[in-house]
Amino acid sequence: MKKLLIAFLFAGQIVPLISFVEVPQYGSFTDLKGKVLNADPDKFAVAVYIKVNNVWWTKPYWDKPITIIAKDGTWECDITTGGFDETATMIAAYLVPIGFEPALASGDLQLSEELEKQALAKTIIKRDREMDSSKKLLVKGFCYGPFRDKENPDMGIFPLFEELKEDVDFIPQITKAIRTYGCANTPGNIPALCEKLGIDCYLGAWLGKYKIENQKEIESIVNLANQNIRSVKGLIIGNEVLLRKDLTEQELIAHIREVKQITKIPVTTAEIWSVLDDYPKLIKELDFLTIHIHPYWEGCSIDDAVSHVVNIWQAMKDAFPNKRIVIGETGWPSNGKTIGGAVPSEKNQARFFKEFVETAQEKGIEYFYFELFDEQWKDIFEGQTGAHWGIYNSDGSLKENLRDLLPKEALKAITRPAREVLKIRAVAPLVVYKEGGSEENRFQPSGWMGDLNCLKIDRACRTNPHSGETCTKIVYNPNSFLFRRWSGIYWQYPLNNWGDYPGYDLFKATKLTFWARGEKGKEMAEFKVGGIRVWQKPYCDSFGPVSTDVIVLGSEWRKYTLDLKGYDTSNVIGGFCFASNHLQNPAGCTIYLDDIQFEP
Repeated sequence: MKKLLIAFLFAGQIVPLISFVEVPQYGSFTDLKGKVLNADPDKFAVAVYIKVNNVWWTKPYWDKPITIIAKDGTWECDITTGGFDETATMIAAYLVPIGFEPALASGDLQLSEELEKQALAKTIIKRDREMDSSKKLLVKGFCYGPFRDKENPDMGIFPLFEELKEDVDFIPQITKAIRTYGCANTPGNIPALCEKLGIDCYLGAWLGKYKIENQKEIESIVNLANQNIRSVKGLIIGNEVLLRKDLTEQELIAHIREVKQITKIPVTTAEIWSVLDDYPKLIKELDFLTIHIHPYWEGCSIDDAVSHVVNIWQAMKDAFPNKRIVIGETGWPSNGKTIGGAVPSEKNQARFFKEFVETAQEKGIEYFYFELFDEQWKDIFEGQTGAHWGIYNSDGSLKENLRDLLPKEALKAITRPAREVLKIRAVAPLVVYKEGGSEENRFQPSGWMGDLNCLKIDRACRTNPHSGETCTKIVYNPNSFLFRRWSGIYWQYPLNNWGDYPGYDLFKATKLTFWARGEKGKEMAEFKVGGIRVWQKPYCDSFGPVSTDVIVLGSEWRKYTLDLKGYDTSNVIGGFCFASNHLQNPAGCTIYLDDIQFEP
């Protein structure tokens, strides 16, 4: 299939495009400016028409009905050469072959049919007294990530309900459709908020490497899909899962089939177009295709960016004629690193936004523009670029270069202040781990240390738990690649927190207890609580570490206690820790843990 797509893209199937670059305001006498892509300026020209008082007129003059295209593809036309031309309410531009003589329009009710047949491409825009014509961009859909500054899904810091409501109340000013990326936790409120405002919601379930979190997302999206929320128009199971190699094709298909069997809403997954093309079995399972096309990441120059997106979209439509094709992501960053010919800047972002939205409207492309707001948390994995894809800054202010491109309603600022994450006051007993996936677990094993490849953890092991149905299983294998010659893991709050956020302000805790056993007996390990301190981080554990020292485990369950009397537990980030090394367990070890908690 990939060969077929390449053939479409590079065997002459390039789509000519024409767009407006600068449209004069209503009442202005400045020139109309535009650009042509994928067409030889020596073989083609532009025919321009304006509509005044409901009839069409040729521009610039009757004896000059065409406009020459410059070598760089740009063109410019004076559209105010007659009386009242500055009051035109519609402007049309057609890309036509040199030698074709377009019919002259002099007060005609409609343009000629021959013009429509001969033109390789066209673009039309409306304008009125109240608004500059270039502000008439209506965006089909937006990618909506709700995380404000200081919020981070990878650390378990999710938006407040009030923040989600403020965002969704604002969304109708700029679009009538959004797609989301996850529905567990507070983002599960988004569909109901959308329904009240008539916003179509394509609901996402975030899938990754961890089975417990994946199952929570699947359960959440199924629950929402079966609540008869009319705003939910599609279910997106996973986002770039295959690109990240978090799941196999068969694992992803299994999740998709599970959702399709118990819901009635169209189901898809979102993936980079070139990656999705490698998985024909998956494509057959999808009700429609949701493809990501990012000319920036592919190193395209801004001059070629929109035509690149359109060419791929057309190739996918031709390759899969029986599938609905939706562009799930496309956009351009306002800041970040240069990749090949792709230069991120606010100017280039505004240009791509304008040209793409106009072209998509003309060609009937379904899409979700990436994205509505900047999201600070993404700079951890994607660098500066990752945090600068939004049309709006993360604080809710519109990026200045886009101000002249949007409807006036969308220019109103929305206030999105950074989240102030406070310590959580808690009283012992406080559970660290009780059961795999339990909502009572207040800390998560996210702080991996040492030789990461030597350690594996199963948080829902069903092999002889101390209580309940599951326990935690840790496998240490020093035969893997050794660098630091030890491995360990902290149970942290919030998730992955090495001091970026405060923890629990814990009252009346005098000890931490846990149950442990080895698979065979004589396994050696150290267990700790507290002690997270990282240089230049704003927060740290207020005590510790308090340690068992190295202990030898038996094959039967045994309860252990860490005495916390006299310690300051006013900020607990590291709720528990396991550590071992190759000298203690030269052949490796398997250790089971259960019922870890702070007690009075």
